[in-house]
Amino acid sequence: MPVKKRSSRISTPTSSYVRRLESLIEASKKLNTTLDLDELLKVILNLATKNLGADRGTIYLIDEEKKELWSRVLKGKELVEIRLPIGTGISGYVAETGKTVNLEDAWRDKRFFSGFDVRTGYVTKTMLCMPMRNRENKIIGVFQIINKKTGVFDTEDEQFLAAFSDHVALAIENAYLLQARVEKERVEREIQIAAEIQNKLIPKELPPIHGYQIDASAIPCKTIGGDYYDVVPIDDDSYVLVVADVSGKGIPAALLVSTLNAALHAYIQTSISLSDLVQKLNQIVYKNTPSERYITFFISILNTRRHQLMYVNAGHNFPYKVRKGDGEFERLTAGGLPLGMFEQAEYKSETIDIQPDDLLVFYSDGVTEAMDKKYEEYGENRFRDCILAHAGKTIGELKGSIFDDIQKFVGSEPQSDDLTLMLAKRVE
Repeated sequence: MPVKKRSSRISTPTSSYVRRLESLIEASKKLNTTLDLDELLKVILNLATKNLGADRGTIYLIDEEKKELWSRVLKGKELVEIRLPIGTGISGYVAETGKTVNLEDAWRDKRFFSGFDVRTGYVTKTMLCMPMRNRENKIIGVFQIINKKTGVFDTEDEQFLAAFSDHVALAIENAYLLQARVEKERVEREIQIAAEIQNKLIPKELPPIHGYQIDASAIPCKTIGGDYYDVVPIDDDSYVLVVADVSGKGIPAALLVSTLNAALHAYIQTSISLSDLVQKLNQIVYKNTPSERYITFFISILNTRRHQLMYVNAGHNFPYKVRKGDGEFERLTAGGLPLGMFEQAEYKSETIDIQPDDLLVFYSDGVTEAMDKKYEEYGENRFRDCILAHAGKTIGELKGSIFDDIQKFVGSEPQSDDLTLMLAKRVE
């Protein structure tokens, strides 16, 4: 018996399906024309409204941190950002639930926010609102397409928008990645510039001081530290010695160090007293910083003819004068509050004598608060013991021995704070 052949014909897609498929392919190509997020959102919206035959729409993205939807819309010739809490309005409902909402009459839905229509006179009728999901099926935004020009949004419209959403989500995430990379590079450039500025503020070489050995180093724990030191000659017999520690790290600390440096150099060339100078600096820091920022600050004037040190300690770690004869540590405590805490503050100065072989030790809290893996601090006792053990060395060797001892104590633990150390010894 002859076998009847089956028809080899394959059903062909409808012309509307082919048209939509071609539109989707074309749209995906256009999404790759820009990685600028604002421009990309315009392209997405234009493609969505055109292919759905809609009058207008809005693309909302989700701000995870603030739990809000946001978008940028044209107001005149400027882009204006609008925000609404997730869960508010139809778009907020879609973002919260992940459900598509297709309305024939938006005004009849109690979730619809009619304020825009009331203000502008525009009448929203039909609306298609759909979540935008990424490759992990996470909602990253919402399509809100309004007023189809012919009839209502149908199933084909929903299918097209759902398929379009896959391409859109990928394009948006690529734009986010580029934005993050650009921002990271910008921040890194700013950090590098700030670090260079700060490095220029700290002297590479200290001026020679007749009758004294002097050396100093600042080791930041990050690219930009908050510690600062300086040695500034006033005349043949007088030198300003400064050590400071700005609260916080990074660019804000570098800017504050720069402000302090400029003000300090402006005032030290005048005849103002040391205590009045510190009062002036306090007011400048107070006016130029937020309330949580302050500076612990130690300033002194070393007179090499009289062999005296006049100083003011504004809340800084107490420096030491170590006497050669008995190894006694004298703390330099006279002064007042850190700079910038209060607009008005009083500061007291004190003058001490320096005998031959007396040692001056100025440092930041990163020295004594350096921690090992057990979270134990290096501490003042270890610091003093190290100073006494190596006091007979040159100043440069003593500085190296102190840093070596701190490193030996800390071991492989990362540096937790900036380390600054200035040493000066009378040798005549």
